[in-house]
Amino acid sequence: MIIGIDASRAAKQNKTGVEWYAYHVIENLVKLDTSDQFVLYIQNEPDAWLKKIGERANVKVKRLRWPVKFLWTQGRLSLEMLLHPPQALFIPASAVPVIHPRNTVAAIHDVGFMTYPKVYGRWQRWYLKWSTKFAAKRAKTITTISEFSKRELVKYFAADHNKISVTPLGYDAAKFKIIENREEINNVLAKYNISQPFILSVGRLERKKNVDGLVKALAILQNTPFYSPPSQGGESRGYKLVLAGSPGYGWQEIEKIIKENNLAEEVITLGYVDDDDLPALYNAATVFVFPSLYEGFGLSLLEAFACGAPVVSSNATSLPEVGGEAALYVDPGDIAALAKAMQAILTDENLRQELVNKGLERVKNFSWERCARETLKILSEF
Repeated sequence: MIIGIDASRAAKQNKTGVEWYAYHVIENLVKLDTSDQFVLYIQNEPDAWLKKIGERANVKVKRLRWPVKFLWTQGRLSLEMLLHPPQALFIPASAVPVIHPRNTVAAIHDVGFMTYPKVYGRWQRWYLKWSTKFAAKRAKTITTISEFSKRELVKYFAADHNKISVTPLGYDAAKFKIIENREEINNVLAKYNISQPFILSVGRLERKKNVDGLVKALAILQNTPFYSPPSQGGESRGYKLVLAGSPGYGWQEIEKIIKENNLAEEVITLGYVDDDDLPALYNAATVFVFPSLYEGFGLSLLEAFACGAPVVSSNATSLPEVGGEAALYVDPGDIAALAKAMQAILTDENLRQELVNKGLERVKNFSWERCARETLKILSEF
């Protein structure tokens, strides 16, 4: 069988969750299945990763040139499906083209644009609604990343629950792990001018991620007896908050909260962090906090678990489903509870170690190979 895959998002340089999903699933699919032929469709010149994959006997990387920046999927990929359709098409991280084979599998990760529409631009929001509705109706099978996202698809788009398969995400076990070499950790901390101890949060700096709530919780921590406040010289003897992620919707309001609470010296914003540096940050953090209001999955939980970081997580949406009993959960809207949970881990060595052990055990349930294998099973049914 010839299986076509939209690999355009997997080839992006600065990847976030959806792009990493496409990257890892494609990489594992072509390794697991040597009997079928894969055609990987891309818009731009293939990067080193795609060139290497293209050397495999069962893989062809096909660049589909398109004269404009937009509508490559609906324009050029649709044309390719009309002229040279594969027997099955897998869309891991984008929209289903208008023209597509009957055996089309679409991965829809979440529908956060329905719950938090202001996070998205008007055109992006319209296209996401249209493309999700189209995929829910026209794709033969839908894969999604959690039972929560499956319920959301049924709720908002009346998707047939019988054609939705849940394929949980994995994590890069070769990269996200306990780092024994202390020098490797120190080099990354020096690169970003970070000193221990610190609280870490990873993700886009926006309201949907509840970064404003996290900053407010830090302000509460400063007023507790255990927390050593900033010295007159401006350097903190307490726990700094390290935010790894690019600014998003509501960042200006978050900056205002930081200023109002005199936290300019306590909050370190790194911007987008190279994926190779994240494991050292997780390893060095005293606690990892993920207070998000909405997540289709929450890949950062797995990464933190694998690196031995104790986790405080929101109890919202998919996060308890992913974290199991390995995290300390709080209502993301309860700022006092968030501060209390952080304080509990920062001050209780036994609790911290208990969460580390549970996280290392929990993460064994997830892998990209498993995710790809379950996806391949769906494709093999055609």
